[in-house]
Formats: sequence, structure tokens, C-alpha cells
Amino acid sequence: MTQAPTRFTVSAEGVIADSKTGLEWVVGPDRSANYAQAEQWVAGCNVAGGGWRMPTRKELATLYQRGIGERNMDPAFRPTGWWVWAEPRDSSSAWGFYFHDGYESWHRRDYSGRDPRVFAVRSRSRR
Repeated sequence: MTQAPTRFTVSAEGVIADSKTGLEWVVGPDRSANYAQAEQWVAGCNVAGGGWRMPTRKELATLYQRGIGERNMDPAFRPTGWWVWAEPRDSSSAWGFYFHDGYESWHRRDYSGRDPRVFAVRSRSRR
């Protein structure tokens, strides 16, 4: 029996490559972060040569897989929080994605409910 190819692969450096979207992901520290802290972490992320940015809410939505893993996402992603920050909405708020139920919403940038987490993303060349 042939096994289906794995959508997500994790490099030795911790980069999670998504063969479906062509995106690469790095999961930030597993602790609550407001938006300024999330942006600061992403800006300083040098994993695998850098080039990381905050994800869009649509990019985060591609990770949502109801019933998969502990947080409705592939087990390659291991945050303990349910909420992940996305792109800015305006000067005082930003979007995020709630992996508990696949809901996207915006919050003030100082929001700390639902233990918000940070992922960094970049495009990669498809092989």
C-alpha cells in the first residue's frame, strides 16, 4: 500500500513547509503575545536565513483542519494557544485566526484573551 504524501514537513531548523500552498512557517514562542510582541518576534526571526513576515488571515485559514491534531491543525504546529495573530487591520487593531472553531476576527493590538500566539510565514519556491 502506498502512503499519501505528507502535506507538512519539518526541517531540522524547525521550518514547516506546506507542499499544498508553497508557504513555509515557523511557530513562535509558546506563550501569550500582544500584537507588538508578535511583530517584534517576527521582525527578529532569523530562522533558516530570515525573510519572515506576519501571516495574512487567509494564509492562517489554510492551516485550519477541523478534527486534525490537538488544535485543528497538523501536529507539526504545536502551540498551546488557540488564537494566532495575522496582518494589521488598522493602526489600533489587527486580524487573527481562532483555531478552536476556524473563526477569524480582529482585536485591539493589546489583546491578550485566548492566549494569542505568533507564527511567521514566507513564500518558498515550489520544487
